[in-house]
Amino acid sequence: MSSLGWLLLLDAAIVGLCHLLPRTRFGLPVRATLLVLAGFFLAQSVLSSAIAGFGLVPKGLFPREVQQQTQNDDGRPVVLLIGSSFTEHGIDPDLLAAQLGDAGRPAVVHRLAVGGAPHLERLYYLKEYLAHAAQKPQLVLFEIAGNYDSTPLYQVHQMRFTDRMVDIMDGSSVWWGLRWLAGTDGPGLRQDLRLGAEIFGQWALHFSHIGYLWNSAPIAAALNQQTVESPWTDPVSDKDAPRLLKEAAAAHDLKPDWPTEVPTPWMSALLAEEMAMLRRNGAQRFAFYSVPSMQGANVAYARRFCASMRQFPCFFGEEPKLLEAVAYGADWWDYDHLKDDGSRIFTRWLADRIVEAGAWP
Repeated sequence: MSSLGWLLLLDAAIVGLCHLLPRTRFGLPVRATLLVLAGFFLAQSVLSSAIAGFGLVPKGLFPREVQQQTQNDDGRPVVLLIGSSFTEHGIDPDLLAAQLGDAGRPAVVHRLAVGGAPHLERLYYLKEYLAHAAQKPQLVLFEIAGNYDSTPLYQVHQMRFTDRMVDIMDGSSVWWGLRWLAGTDGPGLRQDLRLGAEIFGQWALHFSHIGYLWNSAPIAAALNQQTVESPWTDPVSDKDAPRLLKEAAAAHDLKPDWPTEVPTPWMSALLAEEMAMLRRNGAQRFAFYSVPSMQGANVAYARRFCASMRQFPCFFGEEPKLLEAVAYGADWWDYDHLKDDGSRIFTRWLADRIVEAGAWP
């Protein structure tokens, strides 16, 4: 019998058992409700203690990244990168550390960047990282990406009710999600209500630890978790690469569904919150960077973002010499993601810009 069939039989058995239970007199339901709530919170306390006692962490790429980075302490000052797949594939942390070291600015580079990571997920795991890092970062570089910055709940909706989203939907994530929906940046009442319901539903699963034991592992097992590179379906030819990069660099328009204010008030508030948290943990310097892209809207967004963030170094990855160096199909996974020589070229370029700007003196 299929698992669905067994589930239906179990549901029927539970309903039948409920009918066999004695009826309570009027007034007793309040007492029964209090007992149920007390039992629920007692069970959550036991589960929380068990999770902490057994050293369990969620499975997945981001939890593994956090565990690896927090255990990596060789005494050098820490530079932290925060981003998505653009950073994951576009920057080589070891090469960046080596380039900074060659320039007389030794550092170890930590990277909190996983494909498809929305800002709520980055914020959640940044808190986890800071809570467990043996050495806190002194320089933090934030990725600039129009899709993630302008539609911060898009990936949350795409991955709704997955283990990955349930894991990060704590009170802070709920607050920031609802703040986006309540602001002028929201996508509209009907979609607001749907996204709000999804957020609360995932928070309820997170709060009650439903499915956590199934989707967790001891720290040692999480560190040894094997990952599989997702296939990319949009190879770029040597003929198309130079043309697409040139067209993207000349673009000035954002996507029609993106807010025209860059960054949005929501994004500015989130960055202020992250920087305040990092400063409390010893971070002294901040900067922003964009990875080269063949998508004109992403380039236009990064240009506007850097223009509005004059109080921080902002490295706009669209310099002509840089684009010429990565104008080969073999440098790209697809139209947005660098690979191999492309990522190494950009990493060296970024190290040079960091040193020139005095971001890491």
